[in-house]
Amino acid sequence: MLRKRVALLQRRSDLSFAEFDEHWAVPHAAIIADLPGLDEYVQNSVRSFWTNGEPERTVDGIVEVWFDDGVVASPQAHTSAAQQDDEVRFIRTLTAFTVTNRQSYDAEAKVWVLSPEPFDLASLAGSVAVEPMVAQPDADAVLMERPRLRREAAAPACIAVFPTGEDGAEDLFEAVVDGFAVGPAPSGVRVVRTASRRVR
Repeated sequence: MLRKRVALLQRRSDLSFAEFDEHWAVPHAAIIADLPGLDEYVQNSVRSFWTNGEPERTVDGIVEVWFDDGVVASPQAHTSAAQQDDEVRFIRTLTAFTVTNRQSYDAEAKVWVLSPEPFDLASLAGSVAVEPMVAQPDADAVLMERPRLRREAAAPACIAVFPTGEDGAEDLFEAVVDGFAVGPAPSGVRVVRTASRRVR
């Protein structure tokens, strides 16, 4: 059975975003592509970020990995020494967890809503015409351990992803942000616009 893991990445503070993104897209992607049991691997590189919470809780990249749990003993074990050695070269914070929605999909760009609490997507209905895909951490999900990296205290309680084309991504991002600005929203919501790179 396929499972899906999402990881939120924050770059090392001594790297520019361009340096982080280039390393992630080329040498790191080559390492991940060799992991056993890997079915799909998508890198979502951040283009815009908004939060109504702590500004330093930025996200520079979001990973989507689909893997076969018949091959992989556990989501925690789905790694290699080469992967972990390379992560510390460009990542400061990595928060990874499995999610309930395992649907495979393609999109040039995405707008993500990462919420620390469940929220009512209907409150965005007036501002956003695109239907989101919604996920939450699996009931048995634990945050992946990376002893040499920081991680957030908890996974988002709710994740909504709005797949879109590159041309409409900025407008969609602004519409989602505007929707949270006028409607009720939990404190600490993050809205992220990404461009997608399918590695596998």
